[in-house]
Amino acid sequence: MSRSYTLRAILFGALTFAFCATPFVANADDAAPKKAKNVILFIGDGNGFNSEIHGTYYHTGEGLGGESYHKFPVVLGSATFMVHKHSDGTAVWDPLTEPEKNQGYVSKEFWKNMDGAKWRPTNTEVTDSGASATAINTGIKTLNSYVSKNAKGENLENFADLNYKVGRAVGIVSTDQISHATPAASSAHNINRNNYAEIGKEQIDELPLTVLIGSGHPCYNNGKAIDKKPEELDYKFVGGREVWDAVSKNDGYKGWTFIDDRPQFAELAAATPDKKADLPKKLLGICRTTGDVPAVDGCIHDPNFTAQHYGQEAVDHIPTLAEMTLATLNIVSQNENGFYCMIEGGNIDHANHSNDAAKSAREHVGLANAIDAAIEWVEKYSSWDETLMIVTADHETGQIWGEGTFDDIDGNGRWSKEDEFIDFQPVPKTEKGKVPAIQYASGSHTNTLVPVFIKGAGSEVAKYFVRGNDPKAAKFWGFSGNYIYNSDIFNIMSTASGIHR
Repeated sequence: MSRSYTLRAILFGALTFAFCATPFVANADDAAPKKAKNVILFIGDGNGFNSEIHGTYYHTGEGLGGESYHKFPVVLGSATFMVHKHSDGTAVWDPLTEPEKNQGYVSKEFWKNMDGAKWRPTNTEVTDSGASATAINTGIKTLNSYVSKNAKGENLENFADLNYKVGRAVGIVSTDQISHATPAASSAHNINRNNYAEIGKEQIDELPLTVLIGSGHPCYNNGKAIDKKPEELDYKFVGGREVWDAVSKNDGYKGWTFIDDRPQFAELAAATPDKKADLPKKLLGICRTTGDVPAVDGCIHDPNFTAQHYGQEAVDHIPTLAEMTLATLNIVSQNENGFYCMIEGGNIDHANHSNDAAKSAREHVGLANAIDAAIEWVEKYSSWDETLMIVTADHETGQIWGEGTFDDIDGNGRWSKEDEFIDFQPVPKTEKGKVPAIQYASGSHTNTLVPVFIKGAGSEVAKYFVRGNDPKAAKFWGFSGNYIYNSDIFNIMSTASGIHR
């Protein structure tokens, strides 16, 4: 066989995916990558480079490099754009048949001025979480609001589906509702991310998930019981009332063990593999809140903040993302074939939508604590020779820059045509526990690169998926400037684990 061949030929075989990566030439010294038995994917929703740096200053007093996962051997950017559509709902551009038309991120356009974060060609669009999480989990760019559906509305096999086929465990964890966009696209299939009841029913009733954890509790909010009659409560996030009534009885419905209180999560988090605890085979954990799971461990400068802001009930009854993560890893690791876990810190996005820099920083801490817990777990109970970990974001939210990037002439707190662009300013360094002085230019998602940090088995394949280089991003954020597409995260996970369609 010739030693010159494309990446598609050597690495993927029958694997199909949306875009063909840059070809490379193999040589005799190339070693076969280790196969990942386990894959752990962390998604910080809405967490671009500047949001990551902003939260890291608050958490550690350092910028990029301050978190443990910043030191992973592979650091890239990710372009998160999705497919644009006509007014009749059909796709302008079919990424499966027309990959050459893809120009969804162009460095020179992005860095021109403040409008660069909204720039797009006619064939792509700024993504939402549904489309981006679909790309991350299926390798295929799609339309906004779609979850594990292609642009034609057809079901896509996501990475969870592929793991079921080879007998591996799958855990889906989020600080949002279990049926919210990112956990939905990581597990279920629906034409509209807002079809929460349909998505929740699929997750609980139909999918062979091992662990499903998130919010959407119909009976509690921020740890406090909701004072309504059962018929007045909202069950949509958990598959509807019939599903909820069945599974919350905890009598083994569909094989689930049901929990909803922080001490229960903490007990499972402490039941590490070396303790040989009697762990559930399947776990459904619905945190005691209808909406966001607050980062109860996120306020490092004021330990009383969470109780004062959310109520003591939140501290007592709502788990941290770190506790949810450890509980999940302990349970899925019972499967000798391996596992896939998607763990989302979902509320960085919500904080940045509302331009709440302090909340964004707290949510960053909660996510970083979970990643640290997972790293420690891997090093104690698995190894980097069998586990791949990826930390990334689905998209950037808020268009965050350092203070002084633009003069807010009209005083509305965001960038507008009446304002004056000065120059892109970095997030300023602050000491640990202080929120950096930043400017939000937007309350929406943007077409900005987001970070990707990768370590472990098969991580070396990531270099073959590089789509381009952004030299200004390299200088501004202090990494190579190389970027992939969000759809390539699926390709990296699939190739590293040897699980193909």
